[in-house]
Amino acid sequence: MSTSERAVHPTAELIAFAANGWAFRDAVRGPARAFVLVTLVQAMASARAPRVEIAAADAPGPARMRAHAIGRAAVTTPLRAAFVTGVAAGEAATLTTPVVCAAFALGESLDAPGATVLDAIVAGTEIAVRVERALGAGHRERGWDTHGTCGRLGAAVAAARVLGLQREAMRDAFGIAATAACGLREARGTMTAAYIVGAAAADGIEAALLARAEFTAAPLALEGRRGLAALMSPTFDGAALVQGLGETFLMESLAAGPTGSPNGPAYDAVRALVDRIERLPSIRELIDATLAAS
Repeated sequence: MSTSERAVHPTAELIAFAANGWAFRDAVRGPARAFVLVTLVQAMASARAPRVEIAAADAPGPARMRAHAIGRAAVTTPLRAAFVTGVAAGEAATLTTPVVCAAFALGESLDAPGATVLDAIVAGTEIAVRVERALGAGHRERGWDTHGTCGRLGAAVAAARVLGLQREAMRDAFGIAATAACGLREARGTMTAAYIVGAAAADGIEAALLARAEFTAAPLALEGRRGLAALMSPTFDGAALVQGLGETFLMESLAAGPTGSPNGPAYDAVRALVDRIERLPSIRELIDATLAAS
């Protein structure tokens, strides 16, 4: 496929990259581990914050797919777990925060290995960063919060990869998430800013589950004539989406953010498990460790 063809229809290239079953190299997994640690520590530290108690108040009880919000003992659904974790971690969110929240909640419910979850985070974060850069400054200038737009797309890709979806289904998950993409920068400084992160994570899981059930979406939901880019940004650059895809990882330039100040045995245990996350036979071991601080 020529460069010009890739620029016209880049979604297919993005999905081909994300759906490939290869394991990412350690140089790329390293930043992903840092993103995981920041998100978990922030969520653990804020697990009982007022905004989180409000968000968790109407959480449904145990269901067929079970998961925990980070740092909270109550069993709930993966969607709700991702939402509550996102609300907890969202006060210091980066683009990868909704991706991590979605991958962990769904990974726990499926008893996924740590390597599967980590590589899903790599794929989802890389695509979120690429979409943000391709949308350009015009997207933010229109008032959109990229955690809710680009982060939602990354969360859907990560959830789809945890589920093991093939290309067509992953493309549908991406399209469903693109249709739901939203979030206003005007909300910054309020609890709604964290809500945007949590909603993006939960919607990413929902998009992937719908796609697994053969729920279809527009194949060009991002770059189509009436797609996300056309509606949300006057500065969209389709070529930027796929330039160096699979060779150059733009996520490596994304700052993970501070891990915060909390210390103690529970936090030390989480940090130690994150350091070897790809060797964990089940991501539940790491999630269980976050509960010790609750």
